[in-house]
Amino acid sequence: MGAILPPSVADSPLSQQLIKAGLSRFHQGKVRDTFKLPDYPELLLQLVTDRISIFDFVLPATVQDKGKILAAMTVFWLRGPLSEFNHHLVATGKEIDRYLPTSLQNNPELQTRALVVKKLRIVPVECIARGYLTGSGWSSYQNDGTVCGIKLPAGLCNDSQLPEPIFTPTTKAESGHDLSLDARRVTDEHGPHLKVLTLAIYSTANKYARSRGIIIADFKLEFGDNGILGDEVVTPDSSRFWHEDEWKIALKEGRIPTSQDKEFVRTWGKRVKTPFKKNGAKIVGINNLDPENPDHLKFVHSLTVPKEVLTETAVRYREIFQQLVRVTIRDFQLRNLGIIG
Repeated sequence: MGAILPPSVADSPLSQQLIKAGLSRFHQGKVRDTFKLPDYPELLLQLVTDRISIFDFVLPATVQDKGKILAAMTVFWLRGPLSEFNHHLVATGKEIDRYLPTSLQNNPELQTRALVVKKLRIVPVECIARGYLTGSGWSSYQNDGTVCGIKLPAGLCNDSQLPEPIFTPTTKAESGHDLSLDARRVTDEHGPHLKVLTLAIYSTANKYARSRGIIIADFKLEFGDNGILGDEVVTPDSSRFWHEDEWKIALKEGRIPTSQDKEFVRTWGKRVKTPFKKNGAKIVGINNLDPENPDHLKFVHSLTVPKEVLTETAVRYREIFQQLVRVTIRDFQLRNLGIIG
């Protein structure tokens, strides 16, 4: 079962082109469409779309060039700062043509959005590393001083740097909200390597980002059952990025630092007024709706996301890419993918 998508963004012309060329869709996620490659049963073609999701709902809107940026950023990390880790990436850019039918070759739009990856059996756990106390981690800490069963020191505030990064896994739900898991139980069930790898990758990525003046507050990863890193890696969809200077100022002023990721869309989503009630009071915020409730889904899928929200999000995605990679997306596509998107 894949994600439940608004009809307006469920299929792109590129996805339809792949299907017409004879590729069957293996899975449709919130952002990625994954296709089988007829002559390579051990590989998959992962197409990164411009869809945007928040709070486990896919919105009826797209963010310009988002898919291209996510694909390029994953390539940057896996062939750059994180290349020492075993991962799923096989081919990107012009390299993907050797795995495609002739009718799909030499397609710049496809080359900028698609990755050929190893077919993995994904462990059903979202592997989250947190170096800073924020988001749902802050909410949990306020409740009982713990995050995923990990006891933290007293006196921390929102967005505090933790004494050391922690592993805070959640369920990986196809529908509904991901739920926090006890970190010790995940280690007992799946082995210690998920925690070890997640924290090692976080340490390496955050060290690199700090050299560029960027903090990775937290991120989530996915692994195959053989410990191979899969899916997207350290992108604005799966990570929370702050400018280090801005974080320091915000901490002193007691406010949340500006995020260079999809937090701008989440902030809009938290203010959306809904027609639903709970305990007699109007529900405000998509984050307070249930993705498994058909009425809630229908409501979210009927929304109009303001143009300025989508435009600002596109700007933030493009800027964080350039700040981390130190070249524009177009230059990266030319130099590293052999194409101009």
